[in-house]
Order: sequence, then C-alpha cells, then structure tokens
Amino acid sequence: MKKLSDLGERKAIQIISDILSKGKVAVGIGDDCAAFEFEKNYLLVTTDMISKKTHIPKMMSPWQIGWFIVAINLSDIAAKGGKPLGLVLSLGLPKNTSESFLRELIKGADKCATQHDAMIVGGDTKENNEITLCGTAFGLVKKDEFMARKGTKPGDIVAVTGTLGNAAAGYYALKHGIKDRQMLKGFLEPTPRLKDGMALAKTKVVTSSMDISDGLSSSLYQLRDLNKVGFEIDKEKIPLSLMLKRKKGFDAYYHAMHFGGDYELIVTMPKNRFMEAQRAVEKTGNNLTQIGRVTKDKKIMIKTNNKTRVLENKGYEHFIKRRYS
Repeated sequence: MKKLSDLGERKAIQIISDILSKGKVAVGIGDDCAAFEFEKNYLLVTTDMISKKTHIPKMMSPWQIGWFIVAINLSDIAAKGGKPLGLVLSLGLPKNTSESFLRELIKGADKCATQHDAMIVGGDTKENNEITLCGTAFGLVKKDEFMARKGTKPGDIVAVTGTLGNAAAGYYALKHGIKDRQMLKGFLEPTPRLKDGMALAKTKVVTSSMDISDGLSSSLYQLRDLNKVGFEIDKEKIPLSLMLKRKKGFDAYYHAMHFGGDYELIVTMPKNRFMEAQRAVEKTGNNLTQIGRVTKDKKIMIKTNNKTRVLENKGYEHFIKRRYS
C-alpha cells in the first residue's frame, strides 16, 4: 500500500480530483483558484493552510505569521487576475497561546488584507496541539480576463514578474543568523502580486498563469503536465534578487530556480504581445521579464552559454521526499 510519502502532494490531489463528483463549476481542482460563474464574472475561491512544522520558523513573529497566511491566499487570486473581496481565517491554536500572540497575529493578517483592498470577514478558532492556520480567499474577475493555468501552446514566450530568490535570500539570512530586515522580509512577508495580476488580465494576452510559490522549476513542471508542452528557459535571463546575488560562493541561480516562496507570477503569451504585457506590469511599479519559450517537446530545458540541459524538478512538494535542498 503506497503512502503519501510515496505519492507526493500533487499525486494526492489528482486522486482526490478523480474521486470527487464534478459539479457545475467553470474551473475546479488543478488551478490556483476554483471559479464559479457569477453573471459576467467568475467568483474565485481558494484556500491555503500553514502549520508550525512546515511554514513557521522560530524567528517568525506572530504579526508575520498573520501577514503570511493572508498573503499566500491572496497570491492565488493574483495569479488569476482577480480583485480580492475578502477572506475567512480558521485558527488552530494550542490552549497555552498568549493573548498578545493572538492580537499580533490578527493585526498582521488585517494589515496584509487591508493593504490589498480586502477584509477578513470571519472564520473559526479551535484548540490544536500545534499552530495550524487555514485561510480562504474570495475574489472576482471578468470572464474574458481570467488567466487559467491551462492554455499555453508552443511558440508562446515565458515571463515572470519581479525578481526570483528573495525568499531564498531571507532563508539564508535566517539560517545564518543575519539580522537584515530587508532580507528576512522576502521570506517572512511575501507580497501577493495582485496589481500585476489585474494589470496582466486586462491586456487579455496571457495564455497561462500561476504563482511561483513552489519554485520556478516545480511551476514549469506543473504547467508542462497540464498543457502537454515543454519549455526552454534561458538561465541568464532569470531576474535574480539583488540580495541573493550578493552572496559569494552561493549558487544564486540554483536557489532562484528551486527554492520557491517568492509568490511572483509566471505567465505565457504570444511573443508579439509581450511588450504590451510588460508595459502593463511596469505601470504597477514592478517588472515583467521574458525568460524563455514554450516548445513542442515535452522536456524542460535550461540554456546557458549556448548549451542546454534538462532542468531538474527540485522545488518543494508536501509529503514526498523530493524537496528543495
């Protein structure tokens, strides 16, 4: 009998999807959000959970924990081009949790929500042996602006928002006791790219989109399996975090491709529409960088110095032994 440690999170999700009855939903399991038809819009619904063991390092403050659980849920709304409506939070907390911890956690959650034009409107609290938090976010997007994971085709280009490796730089600082708030912020206080997502959605040029929370390599493999295509990525075009580049004797590209936790967006689109999308993102104050192209061959290749090799899938996946290292 196979265990979840043999299957991994994505295989487990596929098993769940195969069993569940299929209702009248525009987009179901397999994308960043579920989407329900709501007049001329889609109502977006997503949920994400964190626990002390997997997501909450000792140095993370209660305020940052609150920010984090909201940010990662809003990131899924961003990946679909949606405008957030609000969130509900379920809190599983040990009974010896202090009042001050609870207050700071909710302050952090509220700050992230309101900063991104959303509100926390309810939820649940329960006693639990370990801190376990679950958020559910709701959003709206026009039907013709919805950016699905599925839809890319050979010939499209691949692009990412922002820079990659900010979370890895923060983790490095945390692991080595470096008290650099800016470095730590990239890991502990991610920014959901809602403005970027909405700007890209309005251009109507995006053929597939998801956030890069599990790492660039893992995201590419997920898009490959869903779209039955391949990718060729130009290593030197990957926009690296300046904080990551400063670390000597440190393979910045490796960490940018595999660590994850950046919550930037990866999108595909026709090559002749890239400039339009790039200008839209630049108006939000961020950048959109072309890093590769979509291919017919169902392999994921990385090109450097005019040589290509297979890009390994080393991103994070729950349950399974294959994790970032």
